[in-house]
Order: sequence, then structure tokens, then C-alpha cells
Amino acid sequence: MQSTREKILIIALFIYTIPACSTIDHSDDGKVIIHQKKYEDSTGDCEGEYSDNCARIKIEFPQVEYSQDQAVENKINRAIRKFFLQPLFNESSFEDVEEMIDNFLREYQSFTIDFPEAFQHWSLERIGKVRQNSDFIFSLELSEYSYLGGAHPNTVVNFVNYNLKSGKKIKLSELFKDNFENDLKRIAESEFRKLKELSEKEDLGQAGFWFDDNRFHLNDNFLVTDSSLIYYYNNYEITAYAFGPTELEISYSKIKDLLDIDGLLAEFLK
Repeated sequence: MQSTREKILIIALFIYTIPACSTIDHSDDGKVIIHQKKYEDSTGDCEGEYSDNCARIKIEFPQVEYSQDQAVENKINRAIRKFFLQPLFNESSFEDVEEMIDNFLREYQSFTIDFPEAFQHWSLERIGKVRQNSDFIFSLELSEYSYLGGAHPNTVVNFVNYNLKSGKKIKLSELFKDNFENDLKRIAESEFRKLKELSEKEDLGQAGFWFDDNRFHLNDNFLVTDSSLIYYYNNYEITAYAFGPTELEISYSKIKDLLDIDGLLAEFLK
């Protein structure tokens, strides 16, 4: 029979061994296992949600574990790390997240010394979310929100999709049959016009969109899901900031005749 003191000691040891600021998404079917890492810090007067004289930083990203292929695991983790450690100012690259956070807060403190009457807050959030984790495809949404003064904050969303057979980023040619580009663009434009409530013949430029040569185009910022392709146009990319970003979803049912049923999407097209 354990004493009360022994029980308390066992519980305390169990709690101590849980990794701080990290959650784990387990998988028993050979898919990628996710270790979600979270970092957060601030300096100055951050008591209120919109406090001036305050700097906040939040970094949250997945660290992957892929027992099927160590080389693929390393490639994906290096790519994720590169995104989350990219400099915000003019610094050289950072060794780890802690160094980047410390640099951000020191930059803010230097700013408040140089401009003591500014009464300004800074914010930086970099968040990584897993959007697809299947047998052959691993997709992420990588976003950054930053405010360092000015008229409004900046938000950028990037999608990235990995082929788990190679660890390389997926190209559209791995999903489609040959010579798919023109038909995909035509279908995508039709979906875009529906989304924006534009007629088939309505001029894109006059409607407020900034496509080169006033012709619709798809960018390279796409997400592979189990049911559709999602394209994302960030603020200022195709229209004014006031209109916000554009997320364009193209269901596989709309482009089924273009897709390679024996390619990477085979598991979703059965």
C-alpha cells in the first residue's frame, strides 16, 4: 500500500516529465507524428489587449516525426525551421527560436529608448498549422502577423505541400495529367468569378483586381487537401488591402478529368 507522500511524489515526477509548451499528435498508421512547439514572450506594459508601450511575440510550429523515412523527416523539419527563423529586421539568421525572440524584444526596447514619446506597440506571430497529413501528402499553412507601427498590420499566409516519398515540395505536375494548365486556369477563373460575384465578361481591372495584362492567373500558393485545391492570394497581391486576401477553393469534382488518378491524389480520388 503506497503512502500519501509516495503517491504525491509519483504524480510530481509524472508532471515534470511532460515537455513544456509542446503538444503531440500521435499516429499509429505510418503517417507523420506532430510535436507542436509553442513559444511566447512580451516586454513592456502588456496588461491590456491593445496596450501601448508593449511588444508581444508568439511562435507556434509543428516539429515532425516520420518513422518511415528519416531523410524526409529532416527535410521537412529544416524547411519549417527556415521559415520560422527568418529575420524580421536586417539581422543574420538565428540559431534557434529563443534567440529570435530575444532579438525582437531587444529591438523594441531600443526603439523605445530612441523614441520615448512614441507610445507604440509591436506584435509578431508566426503560426504553423498542419492542413493535410495522409499517406503520401503532408501540407502546412504557415502564417505571419506583424505590426511594427504604421496604418495597419501585415498578414501573410503561405501554403506548402510535401511529397512524403521524397520530402520535396509538391509540383502541380505531380497531381495532373499532361497539358493541364490552360483547362485548370479556365475552370479556376470561373470559380473566381463566382466567388467575387462577377459576370463571365466583366472586366477584372474595372472590378478592382490587379492581374498582369488584366488576365486572370493562378499563383503558386496552393494547398492540397483531401477534397480540393485551395489557392491563396495575400493582401495587396491582386487587389487593395481594404478588400483583404482571397481564398479560392477548387473542388476535385470540378477538375476530375484533369487529375492523374494514379498520381499523388490517388488516395483521395477512389
